[in-house]
Amino acid sequence: MSETAEVNIEGARILVVDDDEIIRKLLRRVLERSGFTVDEAASGEAAIECIHANAPDLILLDVVMDGIDGFITCRKAKSMKGMDEVPIVFVTGRSDTGSIVEGLDAGGSDYITKPINRHEALARIRNHLKMRELMRFQREFIAGLKQANLAKNRIIGVASHDLRNPIASIRGLSEFLSEIGPLNDEQREIASTIQSTSDSMLHLVDELLDLSVIESGEERSEMQPCPIYELISSSLNIYQFTANKKEIKLAMEDEGDVPQLLMLDKMQFRRLIDNLLSNAVKYSPLGSSIRVILVHSNMKLLIKVEDEGPGIPENEMHKLFTDFGKTSVQPTGNETSTGLGLSICKKIAESHKGRVFAENRKDRIGARFTVELDTDLLAIRAV
Repeated sequence: MSETAEVNIEGARILVVDDDEIIRKLLRRVLERSGFTVDEAASGEAAIECIHANAPDLILLDVVMDGIDGFITCRKAKSMKGMDEVPIVFVTGRSDTGSIVEGLDAGGSDYITKPINRHEALARIRNHLKMRELMRFQREFIAGLKQANLAKNRIIGVASHDLRNPIASIRGLSEFLSEIGPLNDEQREIASTIQSTSDSMLHLVDELLDLSVIESGEERSEMQPCPIYELISSSLNIYQFTANKKEIKLAMEDEGDVPQLLMLDKMQFRRLIDNLLSNAVKYSPLGSSIRVILVHSNMKLLIKVEDEGPGIPENEMHKLFTDFGKTSVQPTGNETSTGLGLSICKKIAESHKGRVFAENRKDRIGARFTVELDTDLLAIRAV
């Protein structure tokens, strides 16, 4: 719904609260002629009883009344169940800045000054009612999107899980086929193609499964004391084998007093580092270097992964960290890319109250991906 004019507010219930009977009757007449349902209350106490009996869509509230005044009435009304989003418009002869500020602080939405201008009052009332309806539509729309997203994640999760075993079997059979031989060149090429294709499909299925689990919230973070150096070194050792095929050197450095232990989800954090290293190796040229640099300063731990690849086109930076987002840069060794790895990194970093970002290196050619963590938030607390 894009136009406020399309919002139907006919029959909306309005509560008029004023100790002046003439004002109440005047407002009732104007409002009922405009198609609204009207309730009246002559005091703040009576207004609270009216709200209990019939929840209003909007309240017109006098400020100066016997008993509790309009500001106290407003606060009491706003504290009642279901009333936090009901607009309360003060109708008063007090128009000084202090009174207006006090009314807004009490939870009021607007002010109408006496003597009442009928056209202005109706315009303000219609505006507030339409905005309330639009906010309700928006909440319902967002709730619907969340449900649809959960359903999507469940479908992707089930499909990925069910596809994984058959693809793994195809990969295993292709390996077995290439080993039993003897195969001629054409048969060997076919077996190799089946194996590389199934490898790519397995990688895609694994990342889809990771993404669906993270987004659905089914994977709960299991925070525990984790050694930073050990986790990153483990990833480096594993990816060194892949890097060796492209004669790429991996190295780790540190600057500053890097914490030995932080509260992390070990599996998720390892996945984050693995994805960044895999991405760096994939886009690095033959014979280049990749550095992982740890910097600790001002309670922030920066984990920088620097490569010597072609960098990221500035006009394509927005594609990074999005689901299936790919730039025009191609892997240097005919590797495949699903466009999900960096998106998973972003979600894992955010689950640790951190962030991940990318930039082109200014000191030389290449890109730098940085994970920023708040070491104060992730520090190990004494029990």
